[in-house]
Parts: sequence; C-alpha cells; structure tokens
Amino acid sequence: MRILSASIQGFRNLQESIFEFSPRVNLVLGRNGEGKTNLLESLNLFALGRSHRSAKNDEMIAFESESLFVKMGVEGADGTPLRCEYAFERERGSRFFLNGNVVSRKADLVGILNTVYFDPDSIHLVRGEPRRRRHFVDQGIAETDPLFLSHLTSFQRALRQKNGLLRDLKKGLTKITTAREELKAWNRELAHHTVEICLGRADYADRLTPCGDTAHRNLTGGSHGLEFLYRPALETVKSALEKSSEKGEKKEHLKAEILDEIDYIMETEIKRGRTLRGPQLDDFEVCRSGLDLRVFGSQGESRAAAISLILARSDVLFQKRQIRPVIFFDDIFSELDQERSHRLQEMASGLHQVFIATARPGDVAGWRPPEMKTWSVTSGEFKEHDTT
Repeated sequence: MRILSASIQGFRNLQESIFEFSPRVNLVLGRNGEGKTNLLESLNLFALGRSHRSAKNDEMIAFESESLFVKMGVEGADGTPLRCEYAFERERGSRFFLNGNVVSRKADLVGILNTVYFDPDSIHLVRGEPRRRRHFVDQGIAETDPLFLSHLTSFQRALRQKNGLLRDLKKGLTKITTAREELKAWNRELAHHTVEICLGRADYADRLTPCGDTAHRNLTGGSHGLEFLYRPALETVKSALEKSSEKGEKKEHLKAEILDEIDYIMETEIKRGRTLRGPQLDDFEVCRSGLDLRVFGSQGESRAAAISLILARSDVLFQKRQIRPVIFFDDIFSELDQERSHRLQEMASGLHQVFIATARPGDVAGWRPPEMKTWSVTSGEFKEHDTT
C-alpha cells in the first residue's frame, strides 16, 4: 500500500501544495514548528477518520480559511488505484470520499488506507495507561476483522446506556424496581459482545508476540525475548483462557459465565453508580525476559519495545490480509542511538513505503536508500530537493 500523490489546501499552517511521493522513502526536513508533523498528520488522517493527535476539526483548518481539503492518490495492496479525499468545513463538519463517493460512516474507513504512525509519544504504549494498549490492540484487530469492530462499537454503545442508567439510579431519577430488569437486559447484550472482544484480544496478543519478538531482536541486536500478554479484567475470561484444552468450546460456555459474573455484582454497581467489570478495564503486559517493562524497564528499553510492537502490528496485518501499511516516522530517531536508528530505517523501508520527518539531518546521515525523495519545509512551504 502506498500514497503516491497528495493535494493539500487549508490544513493548519501548510501552504497549498501538490506532492508526488516516492513509493519507497520520503524524507521531510525542517525545524520544529515549521510544518513537518502537519504534513504527516494530513496524510494519516484518512486512515483513522480523525487526527491521531486528537485535535478538534476546527483546529486543523488554517486560521484564514473556512475549510480544508486533502486529496490523495493511493495504490492499494493489490495495485488498485484509489482516490482518498476529505474535507473539513467550520459550518458543515467533516466529509470523507472514496473514489468520489461519500463514506457515510467513519467505521467504514477502517482498512481502506492502512498506516502505522511512530512519534515520541509511542513509548506510552508500554509505559502509559491501559487504554492506550487497548486502543492499539483494538485498532489492529479492526484492520483485519470488520466483525470485531461491529462488536466493539455495539459494546461501547451498550456500556454508555448502562452507565447512564446506573448514574440515574444513584441520583434517584429512576425507580429501582424497573431499573433492575433493564440492567439485566444491558448485561445480556454486554456479555454477547464481550465474549467476542475478549477472544479477539487474546488471539491478537498471541499473534503479536512472535512478530514483536522478531522485530525486537532485529532492532536491538539482542537475544532478550519480548512478550505481549493479555490481562483480562473478568475472572471468567482469565479462567477460560488458562484452559487451553477447551478452546473449541470456549465461546459456547464463556458468554453465560460472563453474564453470571456481571449479574452477580449488579447490586454493588447500583450502589457505586457505575459499571465495575468488563473488557473496558482490560490491560496488556509488555515483558522482556519475563519482566514487566512498565515496572522494570528503562526509558530506552520501553521505547525499543514500543517500536517493535508497532512494527509487529504491520506484520500481523500482512499475515492476515497480505497488506503492508504505510509507515510514518515523526521525529523519533533523535530518541534512538545511531545504530538502532539505521536498523529501524532499513527494517521499515525494505518492505514498506516510509515517510520520515526530522529536525536533525544527522538522524539520516549517510543513509541513501533507492528512490528516496526529500523535501525541506519553512513556515508551511515545501521545497523538493534533488537527491540523485
């Protein structure tokens, strides 16, 4: 999968620009604040249906503009040409288009343009809050399994409804006699989706570990093993996953067991005014040689593990769908020593189209891969350089 061209208008500080990209390596040089990250953000946004920086739509529209528009020419994994476009307007909100047709739901964007994004915050995959690891896994599964995304979306909708009912109960806005039956109904729906979410996460962690271990050994040149372990919040799920001999019957029995577990604590949830159990509290443990890196890992060890896992996600995607995602590196090489930087550059560019943004030319000094294109950016204006 490759982004071959882009036309950008009104995106943050970027001047109106047209790009023809290399199918291999694209390098963007410039000081901090000049527009490097904004370019990568604009190219990555279609894949997610939102900014990876969690910005509001209005914040991405240039100060002097009422709208922004980005059009990309994309080559799919099978060589099919795709036209991926989006427009944000202050009055009308956001719209996405595929080959000229409106994409009505953001969920339908998943899997059209596959990307992997690295920036200095990537370390939080290992050391940050559990929600970062859940989001990382759920996004990875959704790229390969649309049904999982449907279950996850339905679960989140039901969870909001249940939490709203529990809050109303605590405030005395709903009668307890009628609320109990309604809570049981929400629990049944939550259990239905929970079994699919938990088994999907367990399977994905099993697939990610060997890919992450290989990437970690290649990146660090070391022999320490890397593991990505699923830590479900529900006791019934923990027990089921430990009984590997019963995997064939797992789904059949697990749903009923999950329902029993969440029904059992219903009275406590009513007193607390919130849901206390479920996959929304799951976590994942990143281990090197059996040690939890969140607790025992150094900054450098955690960063190498995070990079390895993100690379591993692209390998799992290839195993399942034969797709190599576009990779974005946003000012991360300054966080690595030169040897690991060069290893990562070679690992990524050998199989993927790569976009690299850096304020330090020394991060890529002496590296001249075939077909590399280079731009410099000043105040949002880009200049292409001859690298032949």
